[in-house]
Amino acid sequence: MNKRKEREEFRAKGKGYYHLCTEGLTGGLIFNTVGAFAYGMLLMGLICLKYSIRIYAFVLMPNHIHIILSGTGADCLEAFDYLKRKLSARLLRDGFPPLPDDYWFKLESIESPEQMKNELLYILRNPLEKGLGIVGCYPWGTNWIYYSGMPDALGGSRAGDMSKRNLAKLFGSNIDIPADWIIHPYLGLLPNSFVDVSLVQKLFPTPKDLQTALVKDYEIFFQIANRLGELADFNKNEVASIVSQTLQKRFGGKELRALSEQDKGKLALILNREFGLSSYQISTSIFVREKTIRQLLASKEVR
Repeated sequence: MNKRKEREEFRAKGKGYYHLCTEGLTGGLIFNTVGAFAYGMLLMGLICLKYSIRIYAFVLMPNHIHIILSGTGADCLEAFDYLKRKLSARLLRDGFPPLPDDYWFKLESIESPEQMKNELLYILRNPLEKGLGIVGCYPWGTNWIYYSGMPDALGGSRAGDMSKRNLAKLFGSNIDIPADWIIHPYLGLLPNSFVDVSLVQKLFPTPKDLQTALVKDYEIFFQIANRLGELADFNKNEVASIVSQTLQKRFGGKELRALSEQDKGKLALILNREFGLSSYQISTSIFVREKTIRQLLASKEVR
């Protein structure tokens, strides 16, 4: 689909919940420095003020952005266009090429509470998947604000205590900034200033609910990554956990050593199709020769 037609489709979408995901920038980064990340945090707040949207979760990855938000499709489209302009200008100021003219994004509707849970977990898990932090510790997003006293402990300057001139210089905009917003010297605008945390806390009623889901829902992560064209790259410990979960859910909790050769074949297919594991990952995790796994996967592909 060409972008002009897709723009019109996005613009026609009604008010609802959406997952906005920008393209992964190839051959470079959107955020090259701490200052650029901090500026990105300011921009997240600005799009809430400039457009009729509400943000529930977001993450600034080095070369792309994920946002869970509500609003109309037109609001989301205008927010993306604004982010693209501002981020391109920042890249140029920092001595880097701007975003490509055809730089684009995906806008996925979220239709149910279950889907919302899955989409939230996907973006909150994104830094963990890429090895950029542990649970609740990646600063450039929202996974550390839902059940944490850190935002209050970090402190910062209240916008209401700053001059309009300084705020305009900081945000690159003359828009009125809410007096209770907190600007941190390292992190930029603290996300608890503008993010609606109530949705996450409703869907995951306790910190344990959220933390457990973040580190265990591998299948959902793979499915969404596959849909968005992103890579889900599980490490050795995660693969072991995936195998253990699958044995519990699909094989009555049997131990791996108790499986028949036929059941090991079924397990291998599940691990490949539902989690995207390679023949090598499967071979080393269920103790079957990789050649056998490759032959099994190839035979099922042609049927």
